[in-house]
Amino acid sequence: MTSKIEKQKQIFSLLNSKLSDSKSTGLLTPKDNPVDVEKIVSQANFVNQVYNFHKSIIQNINAGLFITDLDGVVTFANKIAGKLLGFKVEELLEKNISDFFKDKDEAAKFIKLLSLPEKKIDNYETKFLDKASKEIIIGINASSLDDKNNKFEGVVFLFRDLTEIYHLRNQVERMERLALLGELSAGIAHEIRNPLAGIKASAQVLQESLSHEDFRNELINRIVKEVDKSNRLLKEFFKFARPLPPRFGFFDIEMIIDSVYLLLAPRLKKNNIKFKEEFEDHIPQVYIDETQIEQVILNFFLNAVDVMIDGGELEIRTRKKKLGLLDAPPEKYIIADEDLYYVIVEISDTGKGIKPEVIDKIFNPFFTTKKDGLGLGLSICSRLIEENRGKVDVVSMPGKGTTFVLALPTFVHN
Repeated sequence: MTSKIEKQKQIFSLLNSKLSDSKSTGLLTPKDNPVDVEKIVSQANFVNQVYNFHKSIIQNINAGLFITDLDGVVTFANKIAGKLLGFKVEELLEKNISDFFKDKDEAAKFIKLLSLPEKKIDNYETKFLDKASKEIIIGINASSLDDKNNKFEGVVFLFRDLTEIYHLRNQVERMERLALLGELSAGIAHEIRNPLAGIKASAQVLQESLSHEDFRNELINRIVKEVDKSNRLLKEFFKFARPLPPRFGFFDIEMIIDSVYLLLAPRLKKNNIKFKEEFEDHIPQVYIDETQIEQVILNFFLNAVDVMIDGGELEIRTRKKKLGLLDAPPEKYIIADEDLYYVIVEISDTGKGIKPEVIDKIFNPFFTTKKDGLGLGLSICSRLIEENRGKVDVVSMPGKGTTFVLALPTFVHN
């Protein structure tokens, strides 16, 4: 390692000294001594070192790099650009930068904006399409390029894939929104519950003073029924706002899934729904509250049944996802290779899917697409998974079904 660092220092020192000498003595112009072959070879080696050094930097920076002419035609691309967009580097050359923008009108405005003198654009976010037409959220930094030596004018683009960051940002915002709604709703629900109890008690006392034949009995029964209905809604709301603290333990996720399936097997058969499970070998136990996660999986199963009115397929898959530890695990736990795992549970249906414009809202309280739904099922599931130190996400395509993805911890490292 030391020798590598020393070598880099030598290159930088040589580069600085040569560049300063070149201004006064003229680098690579041995006209004063045309037979000095050793000097020519030395200078050629130096130029080669500088070339390879800059090439290494350009090819290994953790970002895609495009250089385009003023019309947006790509004249240079590094290998990371090709990797991000799914192309070979040579395939990117001669393409126009606008070919990668999802919105072509936005691309035209972007290129026009960069044609302004000395214009720079920082942290610009947009959507690109890769070779397979998959959407990628991209962050771009761009600036004009004026290379007088090579008589070239154009634009330098540095871009990074922000899809995962954008996704995580949305998850954090959703969790913050749910937490805020939970605190607010708990206070409101508590204040509503007290007067409801008073209304019900007063109605029952009033009913005791009436004869059985009195028509007002029916009205009082209606009042009591509506109060009970409101109380049931408040109880569901409390499950979301203030779930009971989890009672953690190690459990087999396959056993929990099988218990839910046995409960719903008659209903699946009645609705002509085929059940399929695919469990990866050697799945570790998950560290969760068994009852709460069973409730979550049951809710996802029931939602799948509701959307497959004419039958279909309900598939559940499990797999491991490795997480590396920076520090050693506690001695009382034996974890191979100092790795931890999440267990990923994917629950897929072949229903009608979820529309893109509402997919970000499905975990919000009281949002529902069902005629008789309360809109609390998925918000409660999300809250319970959060309480169990897990994560939940959804992937859906209209007309092709929906997949809910649960990430459950196998071990909690304090």
